[in-house]
Amino acid sequence: MMTMADFCDQLFGFQDMLFENFDGRLEFKGNNFGAVWPGNGKPGLWLNSISRMGAVYNLILREEEIFLEEKKKMLGVKGVNGVDYERDEHIELVLPPVFAKCTKVLDARDQIVARDLYWEAMICEEGLEKIEELLVKSIEKNPFVGEPYVVLSQVYLTKGRFEEGEKEAERGLTLLLEWGCHWDKRISWEGWIAWTRVLLMKAKEKSWPNTSWGILNLGLVK
Repeated sequence: MMTMADFCDQLFGFQDMLFENFDGRLEFKGNNFGAVWPGNGKPGLWLNSISRMGAVYNLILREEEIFLEEKKKMLGVKGVNGVDYERDEHIELVLPPVFAKCTKVLDARDQIVARDLYWEAMICEEGLEKIEELLVKSIEKNPFVGEPYVVLSQVYLTKGRFEEGEKEAERGLTLLLEWGCHWDKRISWEGWIAWTRVLLMKAKEKSWPNTSWGILNLGLVK
């Protein structure tokens, strides 16, 4: 589980270039030591890798629960109680909430398609309709990270669709808090959390600025 936490905290697009992670499986097979830091700023393709780790960890946890339950029954019959500290049985195994509590594996190809759709939305100059279309498709391919929901929430608020904006902001905020780190590392995790809470607040107020200065003033402390 610590490896999962390290990956999601540290990795972004630069490592994909460094290890030539073109298939999204992050198997560290490449050796592009000339990759220039910090790269293009895209979110990294590490989600497939840690979703597989999570699935394995889930199986280990379930097997451990079965083992301990059987042990408890056996000790109960013998009238003996005890914890095997050499097996670290006193340490509670905790299942992370990500990937539907580690029950889902994100396909490597879907991960790439979703990331590229998200990135296309970020640089799109064809208007809100196109951006919305790209984000919805991105979420369909990868529903496990919060940032696409957050950006989609802003699109909905800009269009006056406050109920939909609130729903997407809530989902995005939940995922960001569950991860405890950010997938799109151009902005800090704290920055994503703060912005999402602003979106959620404005969605509940059913209010959104219609001027550039109004958008800028959303960052003012009242």
